[in-house]
Amino acid sequence: MEAFAWWVWPILLYIGGIAAAADALWQGRTAQGTAAWVLALVLMPLVALPVYLFFGSRRFRGYRRARRKKDTHLAKRQRQIRKTLTDAVLSPDTTTLPLQRLFRVPMLDGNDTQLLINGHDTFNAILNTVRTARHTVCVQFYTFRDDALGQCFADVLCQKAAEGVRIYLLYDEIGSGGLDKNFIRQMTDAGIEVSRFNPLKLRNRTNINFRNHRKLVIIDDHTTFVGGHNVGVEYLGKDPEIGHWRDTHMRVSGPVSLAFQLSFSEDWMWATGVTPELRWEQPQIMGKRKVMCINPSPADYYDSGSLFFTHMINTATERCWIVSPYFVPDQNVYAALQLAGLRGVDVRIILPGISDNWMVAQANRSYVASLQKAQVQFYTYTPGFLHQKVLLVDDEWSCVSSANLDNRSLRINFEIGALIKDKEFAAEIEAMMLDDLDHCRPTHVDQRWWKQLLARLLRLIAPVL
Repeated sequence: MEAFAWWVWPILLYIGGIAAAADALWQGRTAQGTAAWVLALVLMPLVALPVYLFFGSRRFRGYRRARRKKDTHLAKRQRQIRKTLTDAVLSPDTTTLPLQRLFRVPMLDGNDTQLLINGHDTFNAILNTVRTARHTVCVQFYTFRDDALGQCFADVLCQKAAEGVRIYLLYDEIGSGGLDKNFIRQMTDAGIEVSRFNPLKLRNRTNINFRNHRKLVIIDDHTTFVGGHNVGVEYLGKDPEIGHWRDTHMRVSGPVSLAFQLSFSEDWMWATGVTPELRWEQPQIMGKRKVMCINPSPADYYDSGSLFFTHMINTATERCWIVSPYFVPDQNVYAALQLAGLRGVDVRIILPGISDNWMVAQANRSYVASLQKAQVQFYTYTPGFLHQKVLLVDDEWSCVSSANLDNRSLRINFEIGALIKDKEFAAEIEAMMLDDLDHCRPTHVDQRWWKQLLARLLRLIAPVL
């Protein structure tokens, strides 16, 4: 029996590696990632197979199955919302048509927007608006800490729940680091419905790599807050180890809030199996700005995050300014940036001078050096940590979101953002970014051979950073 086991286990392991390699070949989206998995699984199944079982899945299959159930209440709600929003729907142009097909929602007119720079303005605006809620509040964050800011947020939510407002709180378990049970009980005892997205359980092992990175608050189906801030004192610049924290959020009020609410409903239904009880009435026209909900996810048929950035960069004719805390672009985005620089577009990318991910910081050296040759300008933000995720294209298009320019945001994470078509708001974004540039220095890549070699080696594993 022992002899049999000694011979059979290597064979079974190799067969498992071959089967996993076939799975990787079948569902792989990029040649680079697929080739890496296939070679590793065939040549090193002992090491690669366990890793692939936990991190190799390229599709959030359970979420996709839930999305495909056309007879669910949520699917019916999707059709109803599209009819409800008919008056606000804009005819698609060459920029919005592919995005409308990609994200399954139109660009909507009649919205008001407010740019929120840094944590104090953001959370004052969010909490003050939550205090006015009459019907529902939907809260969704990648990181929700039980520190001073989290407790303040929870207190306001509990107060509104006591007034009869229906409150939903959805957080990512890895991003939130395991919230204290007493903190959660405080909210659930007050009547708040709290749930984790994709919890760390054995049955979820193939989905563990997919995290919900969205930061979203929706009040009474008409006002939405979206952007880069999570809930934690570090986002107020109060963490002594991090110091100054630069981030951007925004408020949008009007018809597009129903599109954001639909995104939240889909996440909540997958996490809990229950459709949230929300209002879906026609929101009032609250402004003149055109806004689209951008919500890429690994459950999409396409790599929607990558395609969104690629499309917007390719759209640029005069300028394309980007701010991202992490810069490890995929081949599509990398090529689009190269072409934009080569055709004379003013391409500027602002990166942090302080990084919380050493490997990512080293890997981006290779991308920066090669893109600088294509006339792409890089700047390093010096006062502290830069966490905002902002895009400005020409003098009309802007986007504030939760998405970084790295493989996780482009292909693996659930992200959320607002794409705005408005010259006045674009001018506000421009002024904000010019102020940030005043606190930057031009990025210089260390040309020492061993630094360049390290950057190129790390670039090989960029898809998993």
